[in-house]
This record gives sequence, C-alpha cells and structure tokens, in this order.
Amino acid sequence: MAEPHRAERRRARRRKVASSLTFVVDSDRDQIVNRAFAVDLSDLGARIRTGLRLEPGQLITVVPSEGSKEGIPSRVIWVSPGGLDGEAGIAFLEPLAAQPGP
Repeated sequence: MAEPHRAERRRARRRKVASSLTFVVDSDRDQIVNRAFAVDLSDLGARIRTGLRLEPGQLITVVPSEGSKEGIPSRVIWVSPGGLDGEAGIAFLEPLAAQPGP
C-alpha cells in the first residue's frame, strides 16, 4: 500500500545548489569572513555546511559573490548535532525576492 503524501511544511520552494559562499558573524568584533558551502536555497533561507561552530539565534550576514553588493542579514535557525563541520539552517531576515537589486 502506498504511503500517503506528507504535507509540505516549507513556506518556500527549495532549490538544490552546490556553491560556496562567505559570511560574517555579526557579533565578531573583527568582522572575520568565514566560508561555507550552500546545499540548498530558497527565497527565505538556506542550508549550509561550515567548519565554524554556529549557534541557533546567532545573526550572520551572507556576503554575495555577485549581484547585489549589500550583505544579506540572516539568523541561524538550527544546527546539526555536534555543530562543528556540520550543517546549519539560516533564515534571511528579508526574503531574497524583497532584496534590492544591483
């Protein structure tokens, strides 16, 4: 017997991506640029892999490599168990569709 379809709980469609990105943890005094790898992306957020230990609730700014010169303010929503060299989910404080263009 086929399993019933589970209701989609996401608010925005996600796209699989495989690209590197940079971000700055907003609480860092020195504004150190950190590297991450984006696994999937939507207009509302992304799932990333990073070697930096992130904490839920932490504010970060994603630095676009192309397009808009402005950073994308974001909040860490969840981190994988262990946190280090793991995955994290980030939510953009404003949907990408609402971000100003170049």
